[in-house]
Formats: sequence, C-alpha cells, structure tokens
Amino acid sequence: MKLPKERKEPDLTVDRDMFLIIGEPKAGKSTLASGVPDCLVIDTQGGHNKLPSMSLDLREEARNQGKEPMDIFRASLVMLKKDCPYDAVFIDTLDDISVMAEDLAVKNCNADNTVTVKGKGIGDFAYGKGYAEHRGIVLSILTALRALPCTVILIAHNKRMIDEDTHEVTKVLDLPGKLAHQVPGEVDHIGIASKSKKGFFLSFEGYESERSGRKSIMQAGSRNPHLNGKVIDTSWDAILETAKGNG
Repeated sequence: MKLPKERKEPDLTVDRDMFLIIGEPKAGKSTLASGVPDCLVIDTQGGHNKLPSMSLDLREEARNQGKEPMDIFRASLVMLKKDCPYDAVFIDTLDDISVMAEDLAVKNCNADNTVTVKGKGIGDFAYGKGYAEHRGIVLSILTALRALPCTVILIAHNKRMIDEDTHEVTKVLDLPGKLAHQVPGEVDHIGIASKSKKGFFLSFEGYESERSGRKSIMQAGSRNPHLNGKVIDTSWDAILETAKGNG
C-alpha cells in the first residue's frame, strides 16, 4: 500500500452515488424514474404500471411466488450483487421497505429465545430491542444497495416532528425511531420534491421558515458542489447537467 502524495480532482459524476428524494405524495418523485435510462424500479406500491418503466412489483411477485414482499426484495438485491445490468436502481418507496422490515424485525425478535415477552410491533419489546432489530435490517439494506455498481435512488415521504417547548417543526423521514435521522447520513444527495403551478421542482437546498410563530426546518443538500443548494426541474437530465456544472 502506498499513501497518496497528490490531491485528486473531485469526481463530479453521480455514478454509484445514492440519492434520497423526499416529498409529499404526488410531488413528481415516482415520475422521475421514467426519465432515468436503463433503470430498474423496485416498486412497493404497484404505481409504476401506469408509467413507462422497467419495474419489479414486489407485492405482485410475492403473491405469484407465495412469499413475503421482503423475501422478494432481498432476493433481488442478491441477484443485483451478482449481476447488475442497470445504470440505476430506483426504490419506490423506502417507507414501505421500512414497514416490511418492521414485520421481519418482529418475527426475528419473537423467535429469539432470550425474549420472554413476545410482541406484535417493534415497540412491544423491552429495552428497545425491536427498534434496534429493525434499524439493523434497514441499515443492512442500505449497505447492500450502496455496494451495487450503479446509481441508487431512494424515494421517501416526510413527517412533521414538533418540539413541545419551542414549537419548532422539523420535517424528517417518515421512518421510526433513530432511522429518520440516520438514513440521511448514509446518502450522497438529499433532494426535496415539490409541485407548483409551474411544474415539478427538486431542491437540494434545505430551508427554515417561520409562520404564525412556528419555525419549520427541512434538511437537504448534496456532496456535489454544483448540486448543493440548487433548485432544479424534477428530471434526471437536469440532475446530470447540474452535477457537471452546467445548471
């Protein structure tokens, strides 16, 4: 091994990067996938049958095979690790993958001989064991996605968290426990999808706003200096061009 002696120029491509696109329903997040060439959509909601896409409908495939959707999802990750012919993998949605992971976490906890009180939800287990098991499953999934030789795009919704003392509103991922704050640290780019009368927009700029004495905070950003802080059209071409410094 040799230690580096010269500085490298930054890699401004988004190849093998991981995106997290957050927003309200019908904000153009799923439509983004139709503009990504050679993209596999792993569809948890069956919504991509209305869009031009190469999609794997997890629930439909699970019904066809008599398995759980999470089984199909994990099997697809194994297949992609062995052979990934796609430029991008699009997960729509991370929220649903998290719910599937909750079911698996409860199953794992109930099968643990050290667990004396069984439960039906991840919050039913003592000492936060259910949450820890769920968190481990989701983070292992992100690790597997990160290892794929392609760009990964995660679609997610947000939820509001209100501080009872300051009345500050923070919009975070709609995920349980610590995951809402951990997942953003695992990705390269966080974009906020929104819709206006002029069309769909994608913001890589976080914001703070105040209304009726209540402050709202939403985090976003990018490790790419050209994308960071930008508001662009919700399209893959716009993302690629802006990342190159042409936006």
